[in-house]
Amino acid sequence: MGPGSRLPLSPQRARQPPILAPRAFQTANSSIPAQLDGLRVLFCTQDMDSAFQRTRAVLASTLPGVEVRQCHRLEAGAAMQHVDVVVPIAVPITAGMLGASPRLKLVIQFGVGVDAIDIPAATRLGITVANIPSLGTGNALSVAEHAIFLTLASLRHHGAMRRALEAQRLGVPEGLTLWGSTVLVVGYGNIAQELVTRLQPFGCRVLCLRRSAWPEPRTGAAADLEDVGTFPDDIPRLAAQADVVILTCALNPSSVGLVGASFLAACKPGVHIINIARGGLLDRAAVAAGLRDGTIGGMGLDVYWDEPLGSHPSHEGDGIADHPSVYLTPHVGGITSVSYNNMAEILAGEVQRLLQGKLPSHPLNQPVNARLPLACRAHAMAGVE
Repeated sequence: MGPGSRLPLSPQRARQPPILAPRAFQTANSSIPAQLDGLRVLFCTQDMDSAFQRTRAVLASTLPGVEVRQCHRLEAGAAMQHVDVVVPIAVPITAGMLGASPRLKLVIQFGVGVDAIDIPAATRLGITVANIPSLGTGNALSVAEHAIFLTLASLRHHGAMRRALEAQRLGVPEGLTLWGSTVLVVGYGNIAQELVTRLQPFGCRVLCLRRSAWPEPRTGAAADLEDVGTFPDDIPRLAAQADVVILTCALNPSSVGLVGASFLAACKPGVHIINIARGGLLDRAAVAAGLRDGTIGGMGLDVYWDEPLGSHPSHEGDGIADHPSVYLTPHVGGITSVSYNNMAEILAGEVQRLLQGKLPSHPLNQPVNARLPLACRAHAMAGVE
């Protein structure tokens, strides 16, 4: 299957929106004012270069007057001052950075999570903030697959396998199976729904916790969950059953440090913790203690308290990153050719909407005096679509 190919849906997911096919764009000359040639888009990262390269290629073929730039995360504040659109990837966008960017009109996350963007400050300044939803883009299913990859690495003791090879030993270590185990998924957004569908064929019991109450009757993938609850009230009951806990929920004030000492105390000894959501969901001190005393039998982490991993010296020495039962990946859960091809197309479409004086498809704020391009302001005010 080549890059950008659409994946077949499983029967359980056939009722869900499919992965988006590449969309047809208007040409650069249709309904876009000539005065707006030279609109600048900035990718604030050099780590995830394929996101920049793919989006630049799409824009070059559809909107050749748009300039797409890239900067290192440490240079984002200065580079933002001279562009119209910022695409942050693992880069905090602070009130100070926004306030020093008089030309900036749109901050659009290349993905879902916007916890590192100061949305209230953007709203005050007339800057629109948006994201790219995970469902239908390939992002949610890519992250779900990665969660299973980390789960299997932890259950089968991937690090011990590597050490056995180095020692020229065979038949060790003895691993655990997903079959017959109980998996607790925390959160029930798009990623979790893709994950639940993929876990069930392994023959495991799947439970789920989420913040809001569950509807009755449960429908879709939720109908097949063995048990459900809400956090924090149902954590003791469901965590006590779990061999594996997979975190998929959003990071906000109610979920910071969700997996802490009390959560771990409710779990089975030797529980495996998988985090593909946000590093702040884990209480770092509690996790380090759990690894030392065996409360946690293994961990798979794709996200961290500070990114990139090791960038904050105050967290050195707690032993988490170097623990033999911790498996680390560099925040790549959603990074596949399928998701990046689709997301580049979507981002290019959002730039086109801006040029036409339209709001983004998925705005996360509503600035009273949004900084629409001046040449398009009357167009937008008139409600022309």
